[in-house]
Amino acid sequence: MGQERPIFVVSDLHMGDGGPRDNFAADHKAEQFSRFLDYVEQEGGELFILGDLFEFWQANVGRVIVRRMDFLERFARMGAIYVVGNHDADLEDLIGTGLLAHPFFERMTRPFERTIGSRRFKFMHGHELDPFNRDGTPRWGRVLAILCGMIEDRKGSPLLSAGGLSERALLRMGRSFLWMWNNSVNLLERSRVRQPRHRLTESLTPAQDPAREKGILALYQRDRLESGYDVLVAGHTHHAVLINGWYCNSGCWVGLRNSFLRIEPDGTVRLWVWKDNQPVEPRKKSRQIPCFV
Repeated sequence: MGQERPIFVVSDLHMGDGGPRDNFAADHKAEQFSRFLDYVEQEGGELFILGDLFEFWQANVGRVIVRRMDFLERFARMGAIYVVGNHDADLEDLIGTGLLAHPFFERMTRPFERTIGSRRFKFMHGHELDPFNRDGTPRWGRVLAILCGMIEDRKGSPLLSAGGLSERALLRMGRSFLWMWNNSVNLLERSRVRQPRHRLTESLTPAQDPAREKGILALYQRDRLESGYDVLVAGHTHHAVLINGWYCNSGCWVGLRNSFLRIEPDGTVRLWVWKDNQPVEPRKKSRQIPCFV
């Protein structure tokens, strides 16, 4: 029955606690997303949320969940499927445990596959194939997000950007901090065997450092070929795009555009933007790139 309905895919809403660090609280994002959910229900569609629904890198987990309880109630009524991302990875170890009593979390999951039309689709957030973001361990990307949040506290409002401009503005400071950190650790350990110095950019997400997107795409293509599925649907990069018929990215809801994917029962995928309380299909919605492997 579910496969006869259109599927609407969103990701990277980064819902926070409503404070000055919360991008989702700015520019009437919550109101726009509520209207979008109205549209999904009117279309009789399924809703897939592919990661980073919550922003736990900059806010207290409990406060975020309580603040967004209205949305959780609605997601539960809609039967939304929720794949955990890297910014809400604190919840990953709770999947299937029953420790989170709210019915929304009963449909919280890791990456999964579904056959739609004649093709195998794999749905994930996208960080799962990133060596420096897939294990849920806090790294420098999270540190920079915290530093960014402290600046937003002083400013009194979030630094909205389509691709993490606020984090990139802190990269120079982050590199200096990392240099001091590495030297301090080596001095304290006084070990004969020195570990190779960690590069800051390796820990950043593609949203924080868009230069990493090409390398991430290579990992995605390799996984698709090795695993044998036909289409990868993901978020993580904040870059909404359709590529070569095998890669579909749902973008984000914290930048200049609020994007989503619509997958028809025959497997057709289209990219849309939610604008002025209605779906708008962007002119430039796909591109061709060479295969990496």
